[in-house]
This record gives sequence, structure tokens and C-alpha cells, in this order.
Amino acid sequence: MHTDNPVDHTLASKQWNELYDTYANKLNWDVSLIDPVNGLPDMVFTANGALVHGKKVVLPTFRQPDRQPETAKFEAWFRSNGYSEIYTPKYDFEGEGDALFWNDILFAGFPWRSDKPCHAEIADFLGVRVVSLQLTDPRFYHLDTALTIVNNTTIAVYPKAFSADSLKILGEIVPNIIEATDEDAIAYGLNSASDGSRIVIPEGAINLQQQYRERNMKVFPVPISEFQKSGGGVKCLTLFLQ
Repeated sequence: MHTDNPVDHTLASKQWNELYDTYANKLNWDVSLIDPVNGLPDMVFTANGALVHGKKVVLPTFRQPDRQPETAKFEAWFRSNGYSEIYTPKYDFEGEGDALFWNDILFAGFPWRSDKPCHAEIADFLGVRVVSLQLTDPRFYHLDTALTIVNNTTIAVYPKAFSADSLKILGEIVPNIIEATDEDAIAYGLNSASDGSRIVIPEGAINLQQQYRERNMKVFPVPISEFQKSGGGVKCLTLFLQ
């Protein structure tokens, strides 16, 4: 996120289109798009634009002033696409970047970008069990940079990004936990998108790719360097709709 490491806009566009092609054509996922808005460059990180559960939508309450105007744009998109049960938390919350469903449980991260009290608000609105997880390394400021939902029995985590209590909680809930190396975590390897049998992952996360292949998953590595400069990866660019 430093201006002395500028984004190559042509390469960024190429990488975004490759990710879109992977989703839409290689995986045949149903992909919807939201129009970009001049002056809101971080809207490309759509994971932060909402948390969707069924037809219910929790909008973001951004901590950073330059991202706050995004909320109205995402709300307009959801309303125009038939979503009417919409809630905006009182406390800071950055959408699916900090909240990931594993089966019927919502893992929710804090404190770097989302406030822990928002977890109770979300639990009440969605009617789900929320498990709070404390992030301890500011480099991994969203939950989706340190935890991947792999399938209904497995997650991947970067242990050094979590408090000891949070790791203990995860170990008590999830049967199978894959631990990422330092190299994979720095390559944004945890910031991946999986449908349970196929996973799209930054190309630099070599060790995680091998672990997924050993579990008979189909792995789709993609280049994501220009978005990493802005603090995002595959999952940051992706919001799952149910």
C-alpha cells in the first residue's frame, strides 16, 4: 500500500481478466460484476463490500474514510439485484474480508479492520453462530488474508496471524487444519477461493498448492502481484453470493 511501489495498471487489468476467466470459463462459476466508480479504487476488492447469507446482506461500516463511500454503491447493487433484507452494523465491519462461513458457523475476525462488538450485531441479524477470532499480526489485517475455507471439513490458516486462544478454538471446531508457511502467507496464499474441490490461489503460494493437490483438489494458480501491492489477493477480489 505504499506509493513508492506503484501499480502497473496494464498488468493489473490483465491479472483481473485472468482471474475472471478462471472463474467464469475454467470453473464455470456464475459471476456477477459491479461497476467501478471513479475515485473509489478499492471497490475492486469486493469481498469487503458485504457479507451475504441467503437473501440477507450485511453491508460494511468502513473504518477508513476513503472507503466509506463504497457502502452506498454496494447497497444500490444489492437492492437492484433483488436483495431487500439489508443491515449496516453500528460498529466497524469490513464484510467478507473479515467474516467467512464454514458450514453453519461464521468465523469473524478482529481488531484491525472490524470491531469485535459487530459480531453480536451480525449474529442477531443473520441468526447464525459467530465465532470471534483475534488477529495479531497487522500485516494480515483481514481474516481472509490468514484463513481459507477449503471445504466442509478443512480450513487453512497462517498460525502466526492468530492469538493462541483463537487457534485453540479453531482446533476444537474444525476437523482438519492445514498450516501455511511464512512464504505462502506472504504470497497471499490464504487469500484464496474454493468451491470445496477446486481452489483458485495466488501462483506464489507453492507449498499450499502442493498440499491441496495431495488432498485431490484441482488447483488453479493465478498471478496477482499488482493487487498484492494494494494489500489484496484472489479472495479480496471476490465476494461470494448465496
